[in-house]
Formats: sequence, structure tokens, C-alpha cells
Amino acid sequence: MWLDTIVALSTTLSPQAVSIIRLSGDKAIEIAQTLLHKNLEHSDHRISYGFIKDPLDQSDIDEVLVLVMKAPRSYTKEDVVEIQCHGGIFVTERILALTLSLGARLALAGEFTQRAVMNGRIDIAQAEAVNEMVSADSEQRAKLAMNGLKGSLKQLIEPLKEELLGLIAQMEVNIDYPEYDLEQVTLEKLYPQCLRFSHKLERILEESKSGQQMKEGVQTAIIGKPNVGKSSLLNALLDEDKAIVTDIPGTTRDIVEGSVRLKNITLHLLDTAGIRHSDDTIEQIGIRKTFESIEKADLILFLVDAQKGLDADEQALYQQLNPEQVLLVYNKKDLVTQSDRLEISALHKDIHALVDVINERYESHQFVFKKPVLSNQRTIGLAQSAYLSLTAAMDALQQGLEVDLALIDLRVCFGRLNAITGSEDFNLTEELFRRFCLGK
Repeated sequence: MWLDTIVALSTTLSPQAVSIIRLSGDKAIEIAQTLLHKNLEHSDHRISYGFIKDPLDQSDIDEVLVLVMKAPRSYTKEDVVEIQCHGGIFVTERILALTLSLGARLALAGEFTQRAVMNGRIDIAQAEAVNEMVSADSEQRAKLAMNGLKGSLKQLIEPLKEELLGLIAQMEVNIDYPEYDLEQVTLEKLYPQCLRFSHKLERILEESKSGQQMKEGVQTAIIGKPNVGKSSLLNALLDEDKAIVTDIPGTTRDIVEGSVRLKNITLHLLDTAGIRHSDDTIEQIGIRKTFESIEKADLILFLVDAQKGLDADEQALYQQLNPEQVLLVYNKKDLVTQSDRLEISALHKDIHALVDVINERYESHQFVFKKPVLSNQRTIGLAQSAYLSLTAAMDALQQGLEVDLALIDLRVCFGRLNAITGSEDFNLTEELFRRFCLGK
């Protein structure tokens, strides 16, 4: 528990209707009472009205509303006070300065949320969700952040930790306390348990791909031969003329980017150089970048001229691509059309069929908004590391090595899982006594 009281603006320092100054700590209420000249001890979770006065000359500074939230029923689990004043820059700075003169200090970036974590109000994953909610720029990101705020990751990870820790504890007892009459954990019994646990981790990691795509968006490469309408499709999806469109093949020589939010997914679009044989050095560089974009893409829009259809070169390239990642799109339907293929007219912005297919493709990913799922690099990385440690333990068991060697990797696996919502440090001795009453 911190011994000092912090203060910060919860709103921007700019001319606005209202500014909010937030204090947290043991002296928060005392400072507010001094400024307001009013007893706030019995105003828990109530709004008080009054005038902020300068403690030196008792002059009125501003008419304010003050909200008191006494510990532990506050964001930080400390006494918290919010002063709502008029949003003038001078007034806001003056009140902030007065709180500092009475013993508060300016909060560091993120310190209110840090105190909430350290005081047990929220866990690390929820703290990340707070930041993600503030920075959310789409409905998908906001929904995932809200799930995180509700503690969904704890619901996902705690059962896994409990299962693994039970296994680790029993192994530790067998090794360190052989005199106790407990079931011995043999290699034959341990491997199937680890295998079942690995299947659970695999499913979590697989679902995390959907979570990350819903949050971050999908890297989408628009590829095809020169002059098939790739730049026109980019412009149509973005509803702006971002890429140069001409009848001259090879106009696009570098990657042109843009993002569009569809109903079910955000696409990060890459308009690539047309794929063809070329002696132009600069165009060759662009084509090489195209293939690099294909390797990085989660979704590939393979554009084909509807009049010409797939030629031998396009067919060969199409067969090299992952069928789960590619959509074959026939452009220039205004010139020719067939009912058995996905057709658009990028030039005339008739792309509704493509948009519908993409939305339908990612509709199944909507489960991430209804159940706990990993969706950021830190938590996914920790889960992947946990899986690798578990795999190492299983390899040791398959090779017939001692159980205590596998135990080392299982302990690392638990630490990685624990770090998703907390820290990698845990007291295994306490867990042993809790489970087996070894202290008797």
C-alpha cells in the first residue's frame, strides 16, 4: 500500500465544459475538505456541492462538485476524490496546484491503474483492458476490452492453473516427502495428463488467432496481374482515391496501404504491384514486395480479369496459395458476368458481393465477444511459451527421463500461465501445505 496521495487530471487540459481532477490516497479526503471547507467523511459515494477556496486568503476559486469514494470501494481501493470544476485552463491548473500544495503529488502515467493492480482491485490483464478501452477505435476493440474489464481472462486461466498446480504439487510431494502415503506419479500416469492439458492449451491458442484478428484487424493483400483493377478495388473499399488508377500496366510499383472497418472485421489493405515478368528494375522490386506481402497476409484477395479468366500463370500462383486464406475475385463484371463465381466491378464501386463474403467469412469469429479469449501479443506470447514448456516436459517423459526433470518445465509452464493475469512468482510450498496438510 502506498503511503502518499497522488493527483492528476482525468480530462485534457484544454478549454471545455468540465475538468475532472482525481486524487487517490490517505490524504485525498483531507485535501478535498480543506479546499471545500466542508466535512466529507460521511459523503461516501455521494456528490457534494460547494466552492473551492484558496487556503491562504479564503478567496473563491471555482464552483465545483466533489465525489468521494472511500476505500476499499474505489478504483484504486484507496480513498479517491474527484473534483469536477469548470473546464477553463487557468481554473483547472489553479485547483491542481492547490492540491499539490496540500501534500499531494502528481501521479505518474498509469499510476492510478497500477495502484488498482497492486491493491488487488484488478489483475494485469484487466489493467491492459483499461488501456485498450481508452484507445479502442472500433466496436470490435471496444467489445474485447469490455470482456477484459470483466475479468474474462481470469475465468479462462484460473482453471488451467488449478489443474496444472495440482499435478505439480503431487509430483513435488512424491519427490520431497516420500514418507507420506500418497499415490505415486509415474511416467505412465503423467504423460496422458500432460497430453490432455496440451489439447486445452492448443485450443486456447487457436482461438486467440480469432481474438487477435477481431482486435487488430486482418492483413489483407490485393494481388493479381497488372491492370486487373487492384488499385480500383482498394479505392472502392476505402471509398477514396488513394491509389493511382490508369490504363497503363505496372502503375503501382510500391505497396499502397489503407484500412476499412466492415461489419464483422477490420481490413488492413495492401495494394500490391502487378505480378508479371518485367525487365524494369524498379517494377521488379515492387513485385518482390508483393510476394513478401502475400507471405505476411492473413487474407488474400486474388483479383482476376472477368473477361480473360484464369490463365496458366494465375492458375499456378493460385495453387501455391493457402486455400483458407485466399478469395478468388473476378473484376470487371460490367463487361462480362457468370453466376458461378465471385464478381465485382471495382471501377464502378460495385463490390457489395465481396464485402458480404468477407463479412460472412469472419462471422464465425464473433464468438470471441461472448467467451474468454486471448487477444494481445503479451498474453498470447505467454500462452505460447507455456505450451512450449509443456511440450518440453512431454518430450522428457517420452524419452523415459526422471519425473523431476519434467517437473522443471511444468513449473515454468505454470509461471507463464500465472503471468497472464498476475506474476510468474508463486509459493509452491504454501500450495503443498494447502493441498496435503503437510504441516500437521
